[in-house]
Amino acid sequence: MNRFKEEQMLPVVLACGVLLMLGWFTFTTVQLQGHFLPADSDMTESGVPVLMYHHILPQEDIKGLFVNNNVVVSAEQFQHDIETLKAKGYQTVSLRQLNGFVRNGTELPGKSVLITFDDGYLSNKIYAMPILQEAGYTAVIFTLTGWTEAQPQTFHADGLQYLSWPEIKQMGSTFQFASHTDNLHSLSWNGQGKLTTVSNEELAADLRRSVKKLQGTSYFSYPYGHYSDSVRRVLEQNGIELAFTVNPSYVHAGDDPLTLGRWDMYQYSIEEVLQQN
Repeated sequence: MNRFKEEQMLPVVLACGVLLMLGWFTFTTVQLQGHFLPADSDMTESGVPVLMYHHILPQEDIKGLFVNNNVVVSAEQFQHDIETLKAKGYQTVSLRQLNGFVRNGTELPGKSVLITFDDGYLSNKIYAMPILQEAGYTAVIFTLTGWTEAQPQTFHADGLQYLSWPEIKQMGSTFQFASHTDNLHSLSWNGQGKLTTVSNEELAADLRRSVKKLQGTSYFSYPYGHYSDSVRRVLEQNGIELAFTVNPSYVHAGDDPLTLGRWDMYQYSIEEVLQQN
């Protein structure tokens, strides 16, 4: 009798098993179709870290006015950061690629990073560029076009020198150049970035000068990370597609493209940044 019942139940058990397998397959297929990523991708919805640097100097040259100066990161730290990214399989992306990701959800490599520099210091060429080239990486320099030199300057570790236009042309295979204003990188009476206190007309004129000098760019970083709704509107009206703050957060598809976050690498280690992913 028991054997008869077992034989009667067997088709039911098998049918249930088949239904469960079909259900799992359908669920998995829907998941893959809804969130398709390439086989080597682990990006999912974690986003892209955007790293921010300014001036790079060897540790032995960080002295005088550069001690505890938040625009200076040692060449040794920068080397460590790049080697860590490389060892973990990160690939650098361009501003155009990030723009597609933010605005349209365009696919990126599974581990993507954008490396940026603000201001346009000569040290970016002297120290950062060889390290980037050795890793096969690219980066972005948000340059102050009104402070860019007409001709190359002699590098001195005890002061600040800016890149020249001839050097910018020569560095195009490693760096993309975008706007950090033409001449609005200063603080106003209220302690806020000058671009937030000038008129919309003055800001727009400065932006147009900067974009023209760079032979056209759609990308911008806010001096000191300061901006306002009014500043954001002026940028949007003048064709800026991505703009970066200094808020420490990853960039995700669907973020506001004109208030994207970045990690200040003077304040954070590369390990701390990557742990947020």
